[in-house]
Amino acid sequence: MSSRDGRFDGRFVVAVTSTHVYCRPSCPSRTPRRENCRFFRVPAAAEAAGFRACRRCRPDAEPDSAEWNVRGDLVARALRLIGGGAVDREGVTGLARRLVVSERHLHRQLVAEVGAGPQALAINRRARVARMLVESSTLPLAEIAFAAGYSSVRQFNEGMRTAFGQPPSALRRSRPADAPGDLDVRLRYRAPLPVGPLLDRLAAHAVPGVEAVDADRYHRTLRLPRGSGVMTAEFGPAQTGDAGSARAASRGEVTVRLSLADLRDVTAAVQRCREILDLDCDPAAIGAELGTDPLIGPLVRARPGLRVPGCGDGFELTVRALVGRRTSILVTRFGTALRTPDPRLTHLFPTPAALADADLVAAGLAPRRAATVRALAGAVDAGDIVLDRGADRAECVAALRAVSGIGPWTTAYVAMRALGDPDVFPPGDPGLRDAARRLGLPAGLAARARHWRPWRSYAAVHLWTSL
Repeated sequence: MSSRDGRFDGRFVVAVTSTHVYCRPSCPSRTPRRENCRFFRVPAAAEAAGFRACRRCRPDAEPDSAEWNVRGDLVARALRLIGGGAVDREGVTGLARRLVVSERHLHRQLVAEVGAGPQALAINRRARVARMLVESSTLPLAEIAFAAGYSSVRQFNEGMRTAFGQPPSALRRSRPADAPGDLDVRLRYRAPLPVGPLLDRLAAHAVPGVEAVDADRYHRTLRLPRGSGVMTAEFGPAQTGDAGSARAASRGEVTVRLSLADLRDVTAAVQRCREILDLDCDPAAIGAELGTDPLIGPLVRARPGLRVPGCGDGFELTVRALVGRRTSILVTRFGTALRTPDPRLTHLFPTPAALADADLVAAGLAPRRAATVRALAGAVDAGDIVLDRGADRAECVAALRAVSGIGPWTTAYVAMRALGDPDVFPPGDPGLRDAARRLGLPAGLAARARHWRPWRSYAAVHLWTSL
């Protein structure tokens, strides 16, 4: 904190008792006296202790610590689910049921680890989403209140005053009106972010009808808890030399346009966007671990900040990995038709229920592959397999391997992109072996990869990108 080291932003916040404000470690304000400082792991803990966010360094807008993506334990899974709005939709009781623990045990674990219980974390998330909507949209404040998860406008006003020391109206900025039904939000990330390789990898695995990639934009349809949606992530202005956009790029912001059937899905949609683009990645931590390796270090230093793209839906990703190019046929026959302004986005991906009993052989799949997809769809539809960031990674991988026709490469690929595991490395992948040979490592790739933990997924992406 004394050196204003930006690498620690998001890992902790510092609260000052003399001002009742909490800040990022890199806040440019005068460093407070040590006896006036209290340190918290997450902003929610500082707010629960009576502190509000600093108006100068905006700690509430900073991406969350990448530590929670590395870890797969109860606390990390709970934080990911709360970030996606699970408490608003299901309450603390539903969250605990999803994690297969009691509410008391969940509260105790979260307080011990991050200093705040699930309800306090959910309140903090509501305030952050609400402020993002107030500042980046022209929606009426009453609509923002309910979209962010507040139960009343009064609760919304009180929550914003508590978190930011201002009423919502004082946070609104003058900006052009959104297109009808659209919502533009600005999502922060830790720079740098090489846009070209990220969009190239998303384009290479895009599902026709569901996803589309331009030179500087990524588009896709989304199936959300309460309805459908369409997202467009725009990187182009940051690459065109426009002065305002260059400033946004230096701050680490990407503009995402959302078109939602139900505004209450905004929290889930924003979380999904962050996962797809890997915006919570910590390039400094990854570079410190991988950048000094003799084999992969030159690749990491050449492309700092390379991301592992996530996915819009774990079931969709798994089916795509199993059937390849024939995925577009499944989308056309069994997906949900959707009208969008973009003629390339025509469908939502089929639900597990739609594929569980479908005649996939008639759709062109080989009988054994069709049986695998139907078995997977049935297990996902029944809740026996959960393919999202809140799942227990080890249990999910074991359940996938139990499905006939799903092998180690597919499970590794799903763990990397759908479950968000940063420490996955499929050594049998032909592309990884080819990249290793080109770098002068003819054998022993699996043993070498153990030195790249806990960032083996990022090492794999660097190797693939080098081809």
